[in-house]
Amino acid sequence: MTSLNTFVVATRAALLALLIALPLSVRADSHEKETPAGRAMAMTIEAEVVDVDPEFRQVTLKGPMGNVVTVTAGEEVTNFKDIKVGDTLVASYMAALEGELREPTAEELENPWVVVEDSAASEEGEPAAVGKARLIRAVCTIEGMNRALGTVTVKDPRGKLHMIGEVEPEKMEGVTLGQTVVLVYTEALAVSLEKVTD
Repeated sequence: MTSLNTFVVATRAALLALLIALPLSVRADSHEKETPAGRAMAMTIEAEVVDVDPEFRQVTLKGPMGNVVTVTAGEEVTNFKDIKVGDTLVASYMAALEGELREPTAEELENPWVVVEDSAASEEGEPAAVGKARLIRAVCTIEGMNRALGTVTVKDPRGKLHMIGEVEPEKMEGVTLGQTVVLVYTEALAVSLEKVTD
């Protein structure tokens, strides 16, 4: 397990370096008066695989405290075809998002999940992992909050869950489960999905 721990630490350092170049805010819509503050995350978790979507190269993971997150396997993940439901993985992934608690517009309700920017349009010079992630605008609902850990879990229109980390407790005041939130986020992009062996 020592070599796996070394790998995780090295991967986390690489992810943090990549995030320096990741844009922290984008405009979700021209009707906004101001751009909400963005949040970029590099995370490493050990979790159980509860769903595999081979068409979109996505894996849904459930952590030890019941937290669920869906990640898209980047090209760096060469063992994707070997991953199955029930496996325990150490997943290192990166994501960026911003959000605002407001009622969605009629246009957003009609199109609740929109690709704002595709990886094919990324500019030269961007880190490879960042350039391959899609930027999504989605009408989501609040599914869970943990003030002690500073996490908020949201569900997108396709039923996929996303966890926002490092949320200050005061920002959760007045927020209720089931509340609508409009998010602009970079899909969680896994740069490694390593099976945990006994």
